[in-house]
Amino acid sequence: MWQELVSSATGQVFEKTLREWQTECRNSLGLSTEKPVIIVGHQPTFFHPGILAKFIAADRFAREINGELVYLVVDHHKGESGQLQTPNAEIDLASLQKDLAMCDQPRVEINEEFEPISSALQEAKGENAASQFANALVLLMEPWATVNHVITATELLETGFGTAIVNEMQSRPSVCRTSYNTALETYPEVRIPHLNGEELPLWKGNNSLHPRALVLTLLARLVACDLFVHGSGGMLYDQAMEHWCKSWLGCSPCSAVVATATVPLATTYLSMTDARREYYSPSFDVKTKAKFLDAIEEAPYNSPQRQIQFQKMHQWLRTVQPTLDIDALKYQEATAKRRTWAFPLYSVEQLDTLCDLIFES
Repeated sequence: MWQELVSSATGQVFEKTLREWQTECRNSLGLSTEKPVIIVGHQPTFFHPGILAKFIAADRFAREINGELVYLVVDHHKGESGQLQTPNAEIDLASLQKDLAMCDQPRVEINEEFEPISSALQEAKGENAASQFANALVLLMEPWATVNHVITATELLETGFGTAIVNEMQSRPSVCRTSYNTALETYPEVRIPHLNGEELPLWKGNNSLHPRALVLTLLARLVACDLFVHGSGGMLYDQAMEHWCKSWLGCSPCSAVVATATVPLATTYLSMTDARREYYSPSFDVKTKAKFLDAIEEAPYNSPQRQIQFQKMHQWLRTVQPTLDIDALKYQEATAKRRTWAFPLYSVEQLDTLCDLIFES
């Protein structure tokens, strides 16, 4: 079954067969040319269990078909990757410049200890922040998924095939731009900005060019892998990439599948409805409560006396129990329902269950 999902790209581009490009690319990246290669791509950030599910599923694929699992790191990612959001606080793990690509920043030192992430960052290999964080993620995933190789978007663009793609864009920019924009118009739901003016689908970094999303998966699915494992969002925009690849280069990329999951933290919370019910139905001093309720009931409907008795009951309630903290209740509920907490915040038992469910599916 798993073997049927694996299908390398075929065809010819720039006077070479894709098979030749694949061999050249994989040799330069240290990937196998004999075994099927399965890629999962993501930024070097502490991602949630839905992303971990992609790696778990890809690891299962790789084991079933004697293949290799590769983590393709979006190393030009910018953002506050050094901060970790937890339900109780924001942990300042490391200092990173949020407006500078992680691949252009040096390895980080740990500002604040938070295990097991701190130890993983200290042990992880990598000369820059992107590689350090990516390799730390590989260490943290080991109980549930084994990553055989880590490659970066920068390295992929710098392969012979990546260089040929960039040269084609620069030598015939209008053809590239028109086919790219047409693909986005065909799939407007992806909401990727069109290319304007002299723009190409590349980011200019401090020292090199970086591929935008569609270029990155085009490169990966044409020459670097035989199967790409997406989340639901990535699979959506890759439809536009496939259209662009076919119209611009005249070939179709390798197969892709979707893997995702929703895992809330194992925490209990009181819903707003239950909190209000408990507040207005206290279990203490039943006789006093009954006295107030009887007085309200005996007063004429919509009368001043009824309002006075109602206000007296609430004055009494405020003396015997604290006022409802609506903001705190809303936060607790949002915390319990949120699916995007970093996976190391979850219990081993929860992630073991996620792994078991994926292997049973």
